[in-house]
Amino acid sequence: MIDSIHVYVVEQLQACKGQWSQVADESGVPKRTLEKIASGETADPRVKTVELLASYFRSRRRRSN
Repeated sequence: MIDSIHVYVVEQLQACKGQWSQVADESGVPKRTLEKIASGETADPRVKTVELLASYFRSRRRRSN
């Protein structure tokens, strides 16, 4: 099953919860926005924001391999 890009981003945010300041700095997405997306407070975030975060997490995964 293929998850949505939004689900992927939420899972990645939850997996790196203690590193949100770094994610915010490196992705260009404000930390408060990360918190809102991860907690579900923002249930329908902007596509551009989700795409930025997905790109960030994908590039981070490529760097670690």
